[in-house]
Parts: sequence; structure tokens; C-alpha cells
Amino acid sequence: MKIPDTTALRDRLHRRGSWLVLAWLALVLGLAFPYFEATRNANERPRLLQGMALVDEGAWAIDGPSARGLDPGPDVSKSEADGRLYPNKPPATSLVAAAAYRAARAFESESEPLTLRTYTWWARLLGGVLPTLLLCAWLLRRYAPSFGLPVAAAAVALYALGTPAAAYAHLLYGHPLAALLVATGTGLLVDAGSPSPHARAPLARAALGGALAGAAVAVEYGAVFAGLPLAVLLLARVHRPGGALTLGAGLAGALVPIASLAAYHRAVFGSPWSTGYHHVTNAEFAAKHGEGLLGLGLPRWEAFHTHLLSADGGLVWWAPPFVLALYGLLQLALASGPQRTEARVHLGLVLLYIVVVSSLSFEGGWRVGPRYLGVVLPSLVIGWAHVLAQLRTNALGMAVVVALSTYAVAIDALAANLWPHLDLANVHQPVAEVLLPLWEQGREPYGLLRAATGRSELGLVVVGSVLGLWVLLAAMVESGIRMALAIVSGGVAGLLLVQATRMVEPHPRSARNLAYIERIWEPTEQGEGRSIALPKASKAPERPRERPSSKRP
Repeated sequence: MKIPDTTALRDRLHRRGSWLVLAWLALVLGLAFPYFEATRNANERPRLLQGMALVDEGAWAIDGPSARGLDPGPDVSKSEADGRLYPNKPPATSLVAAAAYRAARAFESESEPLTLRTYTWWARLLGGVLPTLLLCAWLLRRYAPSFGLPVAAAAVALYALGTPAAAYAHLLYGHPLAALLVATGTGLLVDAGSPSPHARAPLARAALGGALAGAAVAVEYGAVFAGLPLAVLLLARVHRPGGALTLGAGLAGALVPIASLAAYHRAVFGSPWSTGYHHVTNAEFAAKHGEGLLGLGLPRWEAFHTHLLSADGGLVWWAPPFVLALYGLLQLALASGPQRTEARVHLGLVLLYIVVVSSLSFEGGWRVGPRYLGVVLPSLVIGWAHVLAQLRTNALGMAVVVALSTYAVAIDALAANLWPHLDLANVHQPVAEVLLPLWEQGREPYGLLRAATGRSELGLVVVGSVLGLWVLLAAMVESGIRMALAIVSGGVAGLLLVQATRMVEPHPRSARNLAYIERIWEPTEQGEGRSIALPKASKAPERPRERPSSKRP
């Protein structure tokens, strides 16, 4: 009798399980679309306009005919070289917006001309949801062989759904794309020259890893700080056989996108060293960026508290399992196992960015959590995987993990799908003061299910996110009544923690803030809100008068 190939069967089940996890993540991340015509985010506006300009005019400037009279918002710069307006951001995200604009135009019809809302949906899909899903696929493929699929899947789900990454997957901020490039580039550079099974073709891996990590700077200027731990990694291997070549390949790969970014700066601002932040038009932004080195000074406790500990935007409040990931990274970094080098690099990335955000003179405007840490949130996944693998038989530890994870996934799902534009100037606790009231009022976003059947997808997304996490955590623990009770009790405790946010004293103006959100909410009870039409530029349309935006309280 022929003995069945159990290895092949296991690999096949592993692949199918990975696809099921990714399909679930695609569903809960891509089904809902929170959009509000009267409150277009300042980070998205200039990128959307630059995407239109690239397609319609072949130009980087956003104040030409393709702008169609739309207000670019405050996040713009005025070039001294040609006197025109450009985003104050690096240009790579605008290239994604241009691809989204082409795709939106391809599906346009005479009966349904392209609107700003439809274009924004395409841009967020390609610039937010897609990079997040690609990153999740990369992380699953990387860590499932070491920790097992259930553990790796739970760790990846914690990143995608239990951190502010869930909110930024619904926006064209650039954070998901930068995180994808840094994470994949870091993985390839770690593999290059290491004895791991991923280490084939080390020079090619080093060059590609350097190119990906370097390209992240063209998405988000702050990604440049990731180069420090990666450079230390390559320099530490110089003494090994082939180490110098690996270092050279990594540097050569990184120079390609960096040189392209420098060429963009020279073309639009007159100098390769002149970024958009040097030419911002908003006086308040200019003052903030003028402090220290483009807004970066010495670490301050106030900034550390804002980005890590504050109840409105601190990472510990938006992703409390973050502490467990740090513990797991530290354990791996101090051990002598095969993941030690990788854990050290990721721990270095996280700690370095904590120092960086603690040194900034600005907070990040409208945001969910500390958005400048978004680029290194994927570094937490290996730490979570290590901790979860140790808690398979620990009922008390697993109950704590489930409680913190349930809380994180629930609040991040509410923010991502209801209101990812949190203005924290008038909010002390956004979950209690904004998200829970909107949820209890039955507010609903746009979405694919609503468009097809008229039914709301919000409950499916939020409940599906939490239930899916519970299933993954239950699949990785030891079977038995003890661990089952840990999952159930932890889940109940996590939901109670969500309600406990109401114990934070609200901001005196939080009621006015909520009233504004309710006033401009979309879709309306009567149906879809009106959106600005975007006629094709070749028709030389009149410049439409933009509907006045309500001012925030």
C-alpha cells in the first residue's frame, strides 16, 4: 500500500488556510467605505489632485486645469522655482492615486460620470486596502513556517485589525504602502547573508530589499529613519564572507529610489535637498516644521505621552497588545534562536521610532492613534507570534491576551469603518465621545454590500472582525474546557473594556464635535450624498464651485 505524502497534504492545507485568512481580512477591511464630502482629509486632498494632474496633464503641479477648482487644503507647498502648488508630501502615493484615477475613468459611463467620491474609493482601495493585504500575505508566508499557521494568522490579524493600521487601510495617507515597503525590505535584508532558508541569492535579495526600503522614503519622509537599523544590520555582517558585497548591493538598491526622489525635488522645488516641508504655505505648519530639523528636536515627555500614553491618541490605548509584542521582541532578541537577528532589527525599528515621535514638534493632525508609528507597526507581528506561541496552554495568560485583543480590534474596527478622521482638539476619549455614540445611533458608512443590496455592512465588519480573531485564537490553543473558558472570559472582558472608556471625563466641547459629525454624515437617511462631478479634462469644463465645507468646532 502506498503511504500518503503527509508533507504535501500539510502544505496544501496550509496554503488553503492562508487564503481563507486573507479572504477574511479582505472582507472586513474592504467592505465598508467611510466617506464625507464636507470633510475631506487634508492628507488626501493634494494626493488626489496630483493623481489627476499626472493623468490629465502629465504634470506634478496641482493648481492646473485638472484641479477643476477643488480646494487642495493646507498640506501643500509653493515652489520657488515655478511658483506653482505641489503636495508637501513625497510623490509615490500620488502615483497610486494616478493609477486609481485611471481605473475609475475606465469604469466611467455616460449615465454615471466619475465623481470625487468614486475616485476617492478607488484611491483608498489601491493605496490603503491593497498594500495592507499584500503586507498581511507577506507576513503570513514569512512567519507561518516558524510559528504555525494559527499563531501567525492571529499575530497578523492583530496588526491588520487591532492597531490603527485598520483605519489607515481606509485612507490615502501612504502609511500602509510605506509599512509594506519597509517590512518587506527589512525581511529581504535580514535574509541576505543569513543561514535561514530564505537566504538564497543574497546579493539579489539585498539589492531588492534596499530598493524597497528606499522606496518607502518616496512614500513617507519619516521612513528614512528605518535606514539606521538596516544599515547597522548590514555593517554588522561586513566581516563575514561576502558581507561587503551584500552591503554594497543593499546600498545600491536603496540609491535608485532615493535618487529618483531627489530628481523629483529638483524638478519641482529647484534642489534635490529641498523637500515639500521646506515650502509649506500654511503658516502654522511652517512654524512647526521650522523647529529643529524639519520639526524634529530632542525627545520630550509631552510628545512621548501624546503618542504612546494619552487616552485620545496613544498607541497603548489604541493597541494595548503592543506591550506584549515588545515583550516578545525582547525575548527573541536576547535568545539564541534563528529569529534573533530579525527580532533585534524589528525591536530597533520600534524603539527608534518611539524616540523619533517623542522628538516631534507636531502630533499628526486628524488621526487614529499615533500615525507616525504606522510604518513600524508590522515589526510587532513577530513579537506577538512569539508570545502567542508560549500561551497555548496558559489559560490566565490567554484570557489577558484575548481581552486586550478584543478591545483593540473592536475600537479600531469602529474607527476604521465609522469615523477615521478624528480631530483630537476637542476630544478626550474618542471611543466614548465619538465612536460609541455613532454606533449606538445606527450610523452607517458606504459600502459594497449597501450598494448591491441596500443593507448595511457595518455590523458584519465589526462583529466579523472580533469573531474572526476569537476563532484564530481558539484554533491555536490547546483544546479543553480550561482554554475555552479563557477565550470566552477574555472576550467578555474585552467588550467590557470598550464600555469602560466612558469612564474618562469627556472634553467640554465633545458634544459640539459629535454634532458636527452628525450634521455632515454620509450616507444620509435619504440615500447617497451629493458628490462633485469630475468631467474629463479634454472637455475643458468650467471650474465647478466647490460646496462650502463646514468648519469644525
